[in-house]
Amino acid sequence: MEKIDKFLEQKPHFTPMVVCYLREGDNVLLGLRKKVFSGFAENLISGIGGKIGDKTEYADETEEEALIREVQEEIGVKILRYKRIGTIRFIFSHKPKWNQIVYIFIVDHWEGEPKETEVIKPIWFRKTQLPLQQMWDDNAYWVPKVLAGEKIDAVFLLGEDNKVVEYKYL
Repeated sequence: MEKIDKFLEQKPHFTPMVVCYLREGDNVLLGLRKKVFSGFAENLISGIGGKIGDKTEYADETEEEALIREVQEEIGVKILRYKRIGTIRFIFSHKPKWNQIVYIFIVDHWEGEPKETEVIKPIWFRKTQLPLQQMWDDNAYWVPKVLAGEKIDAVFLLGEDNKVVEYKYL
């Protein structure tokens, strides 16, 4: 039996999250994370997003509502068109409170110019030249697929060094 299956048998709690990638032609907007909770992903480059329903006033929000809110808060743009492209579960063997289920979106139409905020510095990259060495280890496995338009449903097990120990596509 795979390690992932053993963790999933324990029915772990997953914090619901959203992440999106704003695409314009061959370019994608990522963000340098400046201010984060508990040091989680600080100074890493990632998609734009965050937790679903993490405050009382957002307790019943949907994935789509969280997506629209998070993008507005993090980079100051209003999403006009998006597509859900996948789901990934992340299991942190050393920090179960970090376990996440992440709903992934591609955004191809928005209003406003992405701007830097206290939490994110937006940076444009060519889809073929992602800064993978500055991103989560798992991103190399799935972000290029998502940016190519592939749907994804996967589980990643991350070790104490936050590197991929095991993964599987569902």
